[in-house]
This record gives sequence, structure tokens and C-alpha cells, in this order.
Amino acid sequence: NAWRVPGRWIWALSFALLALFVAARMGAFSMSAEVSTPAGTIELPNTYASVDHPFHVARAETLWRALTSGDALRWVGQHQGGYPVEFYPFGEASLELALRVLSLGTLGAEGAHTLAVVVLFLLPGVGFVALAHEDAATLHVSLPGGWYDGGYTELVQWGLVTNVAAAVASILMLPALIRFLRGGTRWAAVAAALLAAFAIYANPRSLVGLAALGLGAWLAGIIRRDQEPLYRLTLRLALVAGVTACLAGPELMALARFRDLYTFVTYSGYNGLAEYGATSARAITWPVLGLGLLGLVLGLIVRHDLAITTVALALLVYVGLTATLIVVPAAAGLAPQLELTRLMPLQRLLTIYLAAVAFWMILSWLAVRFVPAPRLVAPMLASAVSVAILLTQTRPLDGPPPDPASAAIPPVSLYSVAMSGRPEQAELEAAVRAADNAAPEGTALLVLGSALSWHQQLWTPLWTKRPLYYDNWLWTWHPDHTGTPGYVFLSGHHYPDPERTLDREYLDQHAIGGVIVTGPVGMAAERSPLLRPLRVGVYDAYAVIDAVTTVTFGEHNAASTVLTDTQITATSIVL
Repeated sequence: NAWRVPGRWIWALSFALLALFVAARMGAFSMSAEVSTPAGTIELPNTYASVDHPFHVARAETLWRALTSGDALRWVGQHQGGYPVEFYPFGEASLELALRVLSLGTLGAEGAHTLAVVVLFLLPGVGFVALAHEDAATLHVSLPGGWYDGGYTELVQWGLVTNVAAAVASILMLPALIRFLRGGTRWAAVAAALLAAFAIYANPRSLVGLAALGLGAWLAGIIRRDQEPLYRLTLRLALVAGVTACLAGPELMALARFRDLYTFVTYSGYNGLAEYGATSARAITWPVLGLGLLGLVLGLIVRHDLAITTVALALLVYVGLTATLIVVPAAAGLAPQLELTRLMPLQRLLTIYLAAVAFWMILSWLAVRFVPAPRLVAPMLASAVSVAILLTQTRPLDGPPPDPASAAIPPVSLYSVAMSGRPEQAELEAAVRAADNAAPEGTALLVLGSALSWHQQLWTPLWTKRPLYYDNWLWTWHPDHTGTPGYVFLSGHHYPDPERTLDREYLDQHAIGGVIVTGPVGMAAERSPLLRPLRVGVYDAYAVIDAVTTVTFGEHNAASTVLTDTQITATSIVL
């Protein structure tokens, strides 16, 4: 590895060009779009709109509004009654807020989300640089993976940004932890604790990965003869763990204290170790898995590089923990909300790193023996291979964007996904504003159907501060939600009979004052004698006739109602 140092500038230039290429393909330089509407051409923010993205944009905007108004947000009441912030912490959302602050307020919620996703997608490359194997960044960018694999598909198509953010923070934490355990560098300890705490606030599932990384770094320090004594390694690891626990204490204590209230519908899992192994291979392709296993062996045999040994041991621990949770029901029962498929992103990053290690070691061996000037030729050759992989694996796809509902992994990365700069988005905003203006004070809005990818309803909090109800939402924490007659909590967070939301019983019980609807339920809304039309379009808007307010005094509506994230205040004119 000694001859790698003179080629560092090649690696730095390659990574900079890679970042620009990826950012451009992901829309970082085109965050608005001109859209034709019945009222004329308008310009809309243009960010990712598929699957879960609307929820995260709206959630970050809610946090921004609260903080800029001097409110410490404690409860998010956007939909289906809401939830306490500890049950879906704001780790990733804080990154979006930081980008808005750095832009001096020029970025809106959508633009900040776009940049946050791009940053999260590129940040593993920074971790690979710190671990001295930059070439792994190309594999990370070029392999799209599946729904829960941590690659482009999970982050950009599905919008599972909190899970990916936790994995990225964990991999960034590792080089800082290694440096502290090896030499006691104080700034490294601070960085490791901050990144670990951020990972927990992004997604508490990251505790499994953080434990594996910490144990891997500790074991690597033990087996390296030139490292610190065992007691010193142990004390330093305990120090980082203790500071992390203090920083993440509010989140950890709330989850422990209110565990009986936290309910999560498990959507996915592994039916045994065979499926887990096959999924691990599909996440990165079989050739890369083979290189990763070779890198794992090399990391355990060749101990001159502490980072490689640490990653190899951490991966073994991580895979062992995951396998234990799969085959031992009692272990899985300790954390029923874990959903084991969500652990794959960090495993993917560790495996890709070891695959790059194996590739580099093979290339180093060949270069030293057969190339006259290995100091320059080898890095250039590795860069050429990286460019070839990148161009092959990020080529444009013919036809429409891949369907998120398909379990098939797309053949390339950086493919197109649904974006928000569309006429359907302008229609939703217009309908929401119409219903918001017409609905009586103290009532909620009901949004039914999606005209743009999944969960378009979840954009609604950008344009109203009212309580909201949907026919298909992302997440809820209370299983006793009163839905339509066909709603079953354990079957998923959706109404199988959304037309029943237009019954008087549902409208009154949930204090619905306005309805926004698209799709098949629109016909039921059009025929309903309980609704007064406000506008017609892709989304129709209605006001509920004789709407009931959120707070009532006997059979009488409240005269005024003020809802905040922690308090509801209502007044009555009834004597």
C-alpha cells in the first residue's frame, strides 16, 4: 500500500467527478419545474415524490415551522391522531433543516430534501475515503439494490431515508472510533459519539449496527499486537458508548419507558437463513459478494491494516447478530419493532468495502509484478475500471421508471423516479387550499387517493395546519385507531374500503370539515349528500355539510378551537 500515497490526487479527483456526476443525475441542479395548469404555467419545487418521500418532506417542514416559531416540537399531529416525536425521531429531518439554515433560507422543504438525499447517497464515499478504500464508492453508487438494501432503490425510489441515514452515520462513525481506540485522539472520540447519537436519532434500529461496529473495532485492537492494552481499549470504547448514551438519552429512555405504547406493523422479514443469504447476494450482486467474502478472509489474515481487520470482524459480528435474530424467536422478541430487513444497508456498506479491499489487493499484486510504474498506473487503472462500472451500471433505462411495487431489482442505478414537479401536484395543492379555506374552524381535512405515485396524500401538511386523515398513510403508533368498518390495524396502514370514510359516522367521529379526493372514491364523493362541491379537477374538493368540530360541548360545536402540538383549547357559547 505504500505506493498508493502518490496517487491520492487521482482518487480525490475521481471522487469529486463522481459526486458531480451523481448529483447532476439525481436532480441536485434542477430543483424546480415549469408545470401547465388550468390557470397557466407555474413553477413548482421538483423533488422525489415516490413512496415515502412526501411523508419525510412534510415532517421536516413541520419541524422547521415549529423551531422557527420558537416551539420545541413534542407531538406530530399531522395524520390519524399523530404520534410523539420519540416514536419517529427527527435525526434525518435535522439534516434537512441544517441544509436550509446553511442556504440562509433560500431552500424550501422540497429543495432541502433533494440535497439531503443526494448527500446521504454520496456520504458513504467519505467513509470509504476515511477507511482508505475510495474505490468502494463506485460500487455503492452503481448497484441499486432492492427495497431494503440501502442502495439507490431504498433511498431514492422508496424514500426510506431514515433507515439509510442511520447506516450512513454508522459507517462514518467507524473511522473516528478506530482512530480513538488506536491513539486516544480526543476529537475522534467526540466525532464518534456524535455520529453514533445521530444514527440513533435517525433510526433506533442502528443500535444493532453500532454494537457490531464497536465490538469489531475492539476485537481488532486486541488481535493487533502493536495496539493499546486491553484495559485501555475497553475503557475508551466504554467512554464513547457512555457519551453516546447520554447524547441519545432522551430517545432511548422514551422508547424504554413507553415501550408498551409503541406498536409497529412488521411488513417484511426473512423466512430462514437461506432467504437471508440470497437477499445478501441480490443486494450487491453475486460477483461483488464473492469479492466481499474474499476481502473478509484477507481482512482476517492480513492484519497490517487496522481498518480492514475492523470491518471484517464487524461484518462477522453483524451477520452473526442478524442470523441469531432470524433463528432464535426469543431474541427477536426482545425488539419486535426491529424488522430485520432494515439491517441490510449497513451490511451492504461493509461488504462493498471489503469487496473493494479484495479488488485493490489483487490489483496491487498484479501491478507490483507486471507494471513498470505502479505508483501511477495502478490508481489510474483502478479509476478506469470504476468509470467503466459506473457508465455501465448507470445507463438510462428505456420505458417508464421501474415500478416500486415490483420485487425485481432494477438492472441499473440512478434511474428515473416519480418527481413532484407535475400538474398532479399543483392540483393537490389547489384542492387542499380550497378545502382549507372552506372548512369550519376546528375541523380536520380528509384526503383520499393518489394521482402521483404512492402516498401523495402525505404532501398535504405543506399547505395546511389542520389535523389530517388519509385513506393510506405511512405510519401510526396506536393500534386502536377508529377507521372504516373494513380497517384492520395488523393488515397495514390503509383503508380497504375508503368510500366508507364519507359516511356520516366517520365524518363526525373524526371531525372532518373538508374532503379532497381523486380516483375511484371521487364518484362516491360526487354522489354524497353530505358534501358541498368546492372545485373540480384531478383532485376534487368538498366542504362537509353540518361538520362536527374536534371538540364538542354536548351536542354543540365549539365556538373556537386552537390546536397545538401539545394542547387543544376550545371555547363554547353554550350557557
